[in-house]
Amino acid sequence: MISHPPRGLIASLITPLDRRGRPDRDVLVRLVRRLEGLAAGLLVGSIRVGEALALTHDARLDLLAAGLNGCGPDRPLLFEITDRTAEDTALLLRGAEKRVEALRVGAPVFYLLTPLIYRGNRGLPAHLSELAATTRRHFVLSNHPDLVGRFRARLRHKNIRTHVLKQVSRNERVVGLEFDGDLDRALNYQRAVKDRTNFRFYDGDERNFIERPSLSGLISCGVSLLPQAWADIVNMSLNVFDSRRLRPDLMGDIWESGARVRRLLDLYQDHPAAGIKAALKMMGIIPDDVLAEGTPGLGDPARQNLEAGLAELGLV
Repeated sequence: MISHPPRGLIASLITPLDRRGRPDRDVLVRLVRRLEGLAAGLLVGSIRVGEALALTHDARLDLLAAGLNGCGPDRPLLFEITDRTAEDTALLLRGAEKRVEALRVGAPVFYLLTPLIYRGNRGLPAHLSELAATTRRHFVLSNHPDLVGRFRARLRHKNIRTHVLKQVSRNERVVGLEFDGDLDRALNYQRAVKDRTNFRFYDGDERNFIERPSLSGLISCGVSLLPQAWADIVNMSLNVFDSRRLRPDLMGDIWESGARVRRLLDLYQDHPAAGIKAALKMMGIIPDDVLAEGTPGLGDPARQNLEAGLAELGLV
């Protein structure tokens, strides 16, 4: 079993819904396969872009199954198990374990967890040890204070405390962190996990990655719109291009890619689930842009700006 998620670009996929609000597994499989050869790994069922907290456990496990069906045997898949309580999170983890074992697929699976959605920092290392005892698979944590604030406005500390992360990093089953936050905290976090070889430190903010690439890669939702551009940006940032690909015009292409992804980022960053879905529908990649209950939609001006931006970039 692979114990470390990959370096590079992790594609965070939207959850395509049909007109009755049910996950469309066939469309998700197509989205997965569309990124073959471009994304080093995939994330399905996220609570941010994937709207997972609005879905039942059965629906979320269907996303896991569809993601695995679309992956090849060697492409890692991240699946978010975060729910509104510790009990429901543990229940979803058990369901995911049963589904993965039943499918008998070869793709490595890692569990993404945003623990401050349902609990505080106190006792977090012990909680993660309890979850790890129920699976052979490994965990990637997510630190996303803005997202946590949406669900727990009264929570005093919306970031994982640095000393808590240091304790957590002693757990060999926790193998990475998705980070969204300021530079000082990022540096403190990196110092906290410095003793862990191959611990992945992913950027969860696309704009931050463009300006200050993280050590391990990026978890990106915009890759669904401009897959080659994002792949080139991340690969160049992490120096994974081999010498045969360093053609003379490569830097010019990277510069152009950066301008294109920034243009789209400006249009979808405030409402990523709604913006990405609307754009994919306008591009003819998905049939519907139905949102889960409670997900903020795009107003008419934002939708018009998005369509104009896509046309400007030659995507529609």
